[in-house]
Amino acid sequence: MCNIKIHETQPLLNLKLDRVMQDIVYKLVPGLQDILAKTRIKASCRAEVRHLRRVLCHRLMLNPQHVQLLFDNEVLPDHMTMKQIWLSRWFGKPSPLVLQYSVKEKRR
Repeated sequence: MCNIKIHETQPLLNLKLDRVMQDIVYKLVPGLQDILAKTRIKASCRAEVRHLRRVLCHRLMLNPQHVQLLFDNEVLPDHMTMKQIWLSRWFGKPSPLVLQYSVKEKRR
């Protein structure tokens, strides 16, 4: 595996799901599968990023200061509503609107 060259402009091109590796990781990190399955959130179009961040932090048992919501690797401002995100970034694309999150490392 280590001799496989990663495509420079499309690094995810040959990425494949490895069920065996996935099972190993789930056994090494108890509860990870449950946490990942619970991160799907349905929200009103009037909900703000700050509201989704709080819900996500509650589900993942994290401090809200350490979590950021992202769209296309861009940090979304807390005051932005789902409708604003939909109209400015997702308009014309199929439902559901997909956002990502990142967890900032704690400073020591």
